[in-house]
Amino acid sequence: MEKNDINQLMINLAKDYYIEDIPITTLTNKYELSRYKILKYLNDAKEQGIITINIQAPYERNYELERLLGSMFDTSFFILKESEDLTNSNYYFWKFSAEIIEDYIVQANVVSLSWGDSIYQIIEQLKPAITENLVFTQFVGEIGKYHSLAGSMRLVQKAASKFEANYLTLTAPLYIINNQARELLALEPLLQKTLVTAEKSDVILTAVATPASITSVDSWNQNKHLLFGDSFNQTCGFAYGRPFDGYGNILNLENDKTFGLSLEQIFKIPKRVCVNNNRFKTGALIGALRGNFFTHMFLNEKSALSILDQLEQ
Repeated sequence: MEKNDINQLMINLAKDYYIEDIPITTLTNKYELSRYKILKYLNDAKEQGIITINIQAPYERNYELERLLGSMFDTSFFILKESEDLTNSNYYFWKFSAEIIEDYIVQANVVSLSWGDSIYQIIEQLKPAITENLVFTQFVGEIGKYHSLAGSMRLVQKAASKFEANYLTLTAPLYIINNQARELLALEPLLQKTLVTAEKSDVILTAVATPASITSVDSWNQNKHLLFGDSFNQTCGFAYGRPFDGYGNILNLENDKTFGLSLEQIFKIPKRVCVNNNRFKTGALIGALRGNFFTHMFLNEKSALSILDQLEQ
């Protein structure tokens, strides 16, 4: 293909992708090119000045709040200032968080994901890219909301498709009551491969959950006493599937029924990223911060102020 033809192709691709917002999967059929080729042409177009991007960010960070919370907890904070555009505030938060988290992902070899709407929204905002030797994986079993798009199995598949990456899943429930069954299941070759890979994670992307995440699943709700004993009544939140109280104490360490990586293995992972824009999880967030469960935390301003307000009280 001659240089003029290549330039025209890059222009057409840029118009379709950036202006018409046509997905790459559609462009592959339209131009009879692979995803790799299309992304390469778009990247070349940027380098040659055919595409210029001006970013007028509708958001900014609240560095003052970040420093204040950072002085109280051993966690790196990323706090989005409230925007005057309240209609799109949620979108801005996910976009803001995804742009930073994306850098963590492209520098990683293994990324572990949990479940939930927060993780789903982050993945939605990630820009497509091609990454070599990147693996997305589950690190604990499924929460049990199998009809949800935000189950961890579906999320690792969704994330992998964004980056042309590989993925591994855990086809097992989050909790297994029988200790012997749980231990033997972890030795099954397919599941063992996932767990061994997950232990090598560079990044975990997750969120805090409330007790409602358990009571909303019939199987867990009906067996709370077998899973957590009396400790469920003291629970203010869940991290990595484990219940904890407002002081950051894990409540069922001696009777942990969670299938997946142990807490000891999880806490060795260098980047443990929590994302939250729900100020109604304030109690759970404070407990998680006191327990030092996360290395990085993304918050909207309302959540951050709610944390400070509750701490003062």
